[in-house]
Amino acid sequence: MDDPLVIDVEPLTRQRGLQARGTVVTAIEPIPVPGGDIGARGPVRLQYRLTHTGEGRIWLEADLAARARLTCDRCLEPFETDLRTRYEEEYRPRPVDADPDAEPDDAGETRVAYYDEHRVDLREGIRQSLLLAMPWKQLCRLGCRGLCPRCGKNLNEGPCDCADDEVDPRLAVLDLWLRQHGRGEEADHGGSQA
Repeated sequence: MDDPLVIDVEPLTRQRGLQARGTVVTAIEPIPVPGGDIGARGPVRLQYRLTHTGEGRIWLEADLAARARLTCDRCLEPFETDLRTRYEEEYRPRPVDADPDAEPDDAGETRVAYYDEHRVDLREGIRQSLLLAMPWKQLCRLGCRGLCPRCGKNLNEGPCDCADDEVDPRLAVLDLWLRQHGRGEEADHGGSQA
């Protein structure tokens, strides 16, 4: 069975400027990430345009979407989210004397890869692009309240039974200072408006 993420570009290489467009919806090997995975919860969707830029070089422009299952950084609950990204890559025919495992140096922000026998393999570019599309902070929702630092209850499910006047031991010195010196400025500014 043919892999839809490996594309025969031989017809494109016959003339500079030829293009091919397509959409692929297919399962991928799940990509493990801290606290979860990408692509295990459904297929990826790739819309692409390939352009022959000359000398067998193929330029890829792609829009990519996938589903990820992650763990929230605040409440530690699993959640699912959509990842979407747009990326570009350049593919070059592998030189006859090149090591089979060697890849050319990337051109700045653009990934550059070799292809063999007129077949461009999009899988590694997809993997790298999805990893780069991961959110820096993994939150189940923007207003996630996280866990109580004292009892560990998930505060998204409601308040815990911890007393509100308990002070975090790391802030005990600041709390003592505020008790001794008062919170005068907040009180003074509160009633001074006319």
